[in-house]
Amino acid sequence: MKSKTGLIFGMIVLLVLTGGCTAVQSVLSPTPTPAPPPSVESRGGIIAEARIVPRDDAMLFFNTGGTLAEVLVSEGEQVQAGQVLARLSESAQAQATLAQAKAELLAAQQALDTLNKKAALTAEQARVAMLEAEREAVQAWQAFDRLDTRATRDRIDDLREQVADLQQELQDREETLGRYTNLAADNPTRKRAEDDVEQARLRYNDASRELGLLTNEVELARARWDLANQRLEDARRTYEARQELKPDPDELALAQARVEAAQAAVAAAEEALRRLELRAPFDGTVVEVRYSPGESVAPAQTVLVLADLSEWYAETTDLSEKDVVRIRSDEEAEITPDALPEVHLRAKIERIADYPQTRGGDVVYRVRLRLLESDPRLRWGMTVDVRFAEER
Repeated sequence: MKSKTGLIFGMIVLLVLTGGCTAVQSVLSPTPTPAPPPSVESRGGIIAEARIVPRDDAMLFFNTGGTLAEVLVSEGEQVQAGQVLARLSESAQAQATLAQAKAELLAAQQALDTLNKKAALTAEQARVAMLEAEREAVQAWQAFDRLDTRATRDRIDDLREQVADLQQELQDREETLGRYTNLAADNPTRKRAEDDVEQARLRYNDASRELGLLTNEVELARARWDLANQRLEDARRTYEARQELKPDPDELALAQARVEAAQAAVAAAEEALRRLELRAPFDGTVVEVRYSPGESVAPAQTVLVLADLSEWYAETTDLSEKDVVRIRSDEEAEITPDALPEVHLRAKIERIADYPQTRGGDVVYRVRLRLLESDPRLRWGMTVDVRFAEER
């Protein structure tokens, strides 16, 4: 340590003698080398340059050239998907052609419908009759099934035995009464015998009526079911026969061909009209109108610019292959606009491109972020810095 100190002191003295104080100062306080800017990692993540873009945008143009007849919107106007925004002058004739094609299609379809109407009506009437017969058959079967039960059959058997017993009882009482017919009419014994006969006859008649009604009800239900089945078979035969009632094959083919030709004409007219109209591909705002009615436009020449400004996004192609592997979708990032350095907005990575691009000889990837916060001063195309949180 002492030898080194002496050496340094000697060098200082030598420099004073040869170069003066300036040399001494340069040795004691050497000119500092400019420090490199802090690395991205030292600032807590990856920083890339991006631009503010809307949720969706479209440069709208005609596929064919012509004279602009109408511009139906103005800059700043909100439009809905499918809304007509502009038309070429040739669209009036295209609309007339489309209307004529639709009228021909309607006439052709009506002719075909009329041709099929009689046969279809006859077949449908037969089908309705068959369905009604099916319903009646089901209802008749249900009514019979409710009666034709073991309990009903047992009741009928019991009633038959009861009727037979009561009939025998009536006969016995009548025979007993016959032995007392020679007695006076007011004789108590004769009167009891007559009362016994009357009571036996009443019991017999009641049981016989009950048996008859129950038996008749079951048989009537069976007969109605049989009749409903016969009607159903007749209705089915009629329906099958009427299914064969069809229009004349040649007339039918001609009518169908006319309809198909009319449908093709409508499709062609609609396509021709679409080529002469600009329609909004999505809900959005008209941000620029580049032409006015009466001006000529060439094919593929942008007439309107449409954007969905409901949400802001940031897109960057500044991420190298070394950086892109250190971020992932659904992570949050911080957006700082160059024009608003005091503003810091949260954003979420929505998509990292799978397909690479080449920029200045480097491989880079497009990354799209959705802003979770906004500022009314943001504008489409503003440059922003995106600070990504490095994946851990």
